[in-house]
Amino acid sequence: MRKIILCFLFSVLAFLQAWAQSVSIIPEKIKRGDTVTIRYDPTGADAKIKPESLSVTIVFTYSTFYDLPWKMPMVKQGEIWTASFVAGRFATFATFYLQSGDQVQKPGPDQHYALKVFEGAKRVKSSLLHESYSLSAQIPKSPDLQERKAALLEEELKNNPSNYEAKVALLNTRMIMAKSAEEKLKFREQARKIIAAKLEENPTLPGNVNLVTMGYLMIGEKSRLDSVRSVIMRRFPQADISKDLRASIIAKEPDAAVRIAKLEALLKTGNHPDGEGSENIHKMLFEYYAAQKDSVRALLHASKLNARATPYTPQTLKDIATTLTASKIAPSAAIGYANRSLKIAEQWPVGIIRYFPEFGYIPSFVPDSVRRLTVAEAKSGLLSLKALNFLKLKQVDSAKKLADEAIRTSDGRDGLINSAEVSAQLGEHRKAFDILWRLLVKNPTDSLVLKSAKLNFLKYNSSEEDFRSKVAELEALEINQLTAKTRLLMMNKPGPELSGLVDLEGKPVSAEMMKGKIVILDFWATWCVPCMQEMPYFHKVFEKYRNNRDVMFMVVNSGSNNTIEDARKWVKQNPQYQFPVYFNNDKNIGEKVGFNVIPTIAVIDQQGKMQFRTIGFEGEILQKKLDVEISILLKRQIKTE
Repeated sequence: MRKIILCFLFSVLAFLQAWAQSVSIIPEKIKRGDTVTIRYDPTGADAKIKPESLSVTIVFTYSTFYDLPWKMPMVKQGEIWTASFVAGRFATFATFYLQSGDQVQKPGPDQHYALKVFEGAKRVKSSLLHESYSLSAQIPKSPDLQERKAALLEEELKNNPSNYEAKVALLNTRMIMAKSAEEKLKFREQARKIIAAKLEENPTLPGNVNLVTMGYLMIGEKSRLDSVRSVIMRRFPQADISKDLRASIIAKEPDAAVRIAKLEALLKTGNHPDGEGSENIHKMLFEYYAAQKDSVRALLHASKLNARATPYTPQTLKDIATTLTASKIAPSAAIGYANRSLKIAEQWPVGIIRYFPEFGYIPSFVPDSVRRLTVAEAKSGLLSLKALNFLKLKQVDSAKKLADEAIRTSDGRDGLINSAEVSAQLGEHRKAFDILWRLLVKNPTDSLVLKSAKLNFLKYNSSEEDFRSKVAELEALEINQLTAKTRLLMMNKPGPELSGLVDLEGKPVSAEMMKGKIVILDFWATWCVPCMQEMPYFHKVFEKYRNNRDVMFMVVNSGSNNTIEDARKWVKQNPQYQFPVYFNNDKNIGEKVGFNVIPTIAVIDQQGKMQFRTIGFEGEILQKKLDVEISILLKRQIKTE
C-alpha cells in the first residue's frame, strides 16, 4: 500500500513539475536526425512572456546547430507557441532563451535552456565540451565559471578520453584557475605536450595542422604558429602543405620577377608537382600573367584553379572571368568561365560555410530572401561580364542584350557598374549615368560610382553646376533615407544610471547636469585603435552642436586598462579635440548601457531615455548618422513644446 501511495505522489509531483514548466523540449534526449520541437505555454506557472504577446522568438546564445538561424520565430497553435527542426548530422549542443519584445523567458536568472544531443545513453562527442563553452554566454561573471567549465570538460573526457580539444580546453581552464605561477606553468607544459603529440599524428595533413594551431591559440601562444610552420617546412620539404606555406612566404617578395620565378620553380616540387597543394600558387601566377596580358600563361594557371568541386566553385569561376575581363584579355575564355559559373549559380556560396573533416562542408542558415538576392546579384554580375567581353569581340547586339538582362536581373553593384560600362563604351552616356544613378540612390557615398557617374554626365551635359545640383539632390535623398531608417531604430529604453562618471578633475557627474538635454555618450579607451579612427568624425558632429544648450557631449574613457591619468594625458596630447572628456569608475557600465565592445556611442533623449546605440566603429557614415539622431530628437522636442 505504501508503494502505491509513493508512486501516486511521484506521479502527482511529476505532473506538477511539468505543469509549472512553460518551456518543453521534445525529445528530451535528442539524437542526430531527430525532429526537435520546442513548445512554450504562456499559461505555465513560470511563464514570463504574456499570453497576449504577438510574437515569440527563440534566441540561440550558443549553438552547433549550424543550419538554424540564431533567431528563430515560433508559431502559435491555439495557446501554445511551437518551433520544430531537425538535429543535423553535426549537432552537439545549443543554448537558448525565448524573447518577445522586452519580455524574456529563461529557466533561471543565470541559466539558458539547453539542447543536448545523445548517442545512446551518452552525450555525443564534444557535446559536453561545447556546453562548457556555452557557460561564458550564460554566466560570464559567475565566480565559479571556471570550476563549472572544468567539471563539464572532465565529464567529456570520461566519455571520450581521446578528445584532443577537450584535453587542451581543460588544461587551459586549469591554467586560469591556477593559484601560483608554478602551477600555471605546470598545466601549460602539459598542454604543450598534448599539442606537440597532435602534430606528430600527421604533420603534413592540413586538417591536423589546423588542430595544432588551434591548440596553441587556445592557450594563448599565437607566437608559436610561425614556428610550427617552420618545423613542417624543414622536416617535410616535399609535402604539399610545405609547398603552400612556402608560397605564402614567396608572395611577400617585393621584386615581381624574383617572386614569379620562385613560384614557377616551387610548382615543380612536392609529392604532387603542379597538382595537389598548388592552388594558391596557380592563383598568384594567374593574376600576375593576367596583369601582364600574357593570356596563354594566364589561362594555363586558371585551368588549375577549379580542379576540385567545392561550395566556392561558382565564385572561383566568376573571379577568373572577372580577372580576365579587367585585364582585357581572352574574351572568349572569360565568357566560357562566366557561362560555367552561371550554370551553377543557384549553388552560390552564401553565409558562413564551415568545414569539418568528419562532416564535410556545412553551410550556415541563410534566409531564403537573402539567398535569392545574392544569387540574383551573382547572375547579374556574370551576365554583365559576358556583355563586356562580347563588346570586345565586337558583337554589339549580344552585348546590349546581356547588359539589359543583367539590369533586369538585379540592381547589384557589379552588374550595374559593368552594364553602365557597356553603355559608356557604346557612347550612350546618358543611359550609363542613369544606370549608375540607381546605385547612388541606394548608396550616395559610393565614391567610385560617383566619379564614374560624373564622367558620363559631363559627356552629355558639360555643366558642372548641373552636376553639383544632382549631387545636392543625392545628399538630400541620403539624409531623408537615413532619417527614415534611423527613426525605426529608436529604442525608447530607460536610460542607464551614470553615477560612476567623473570629469577629469574627479568631480562626479550629476543627473541634474543632464536633465532635459540630449546626451551623447562616447565610450572609448586610449589603446583602442577604432576609437581613435572614430574621433575626427565624432568631433565634427560636436563642433556643429557645441553651442546648442540642449545637447551635451560626454566622451567617456571606459576605464578598461586605463586610469584617469591616462585620460588626462591623452587630452593634453590631442588638443585638436575640444569635446569634454570624462572618466568611468563603474565596472558595470557595459551592462547598464548594453555593450562589451568599444567604441560605443549611446544617445539619451531629453526625457532620459536611451534612444540610439552604436557599437563599434562604422566608418565615415558615423558623422551623418549621429547628426541625424540628434536632429530627430531636437525636432521631436520642438513639436512637443
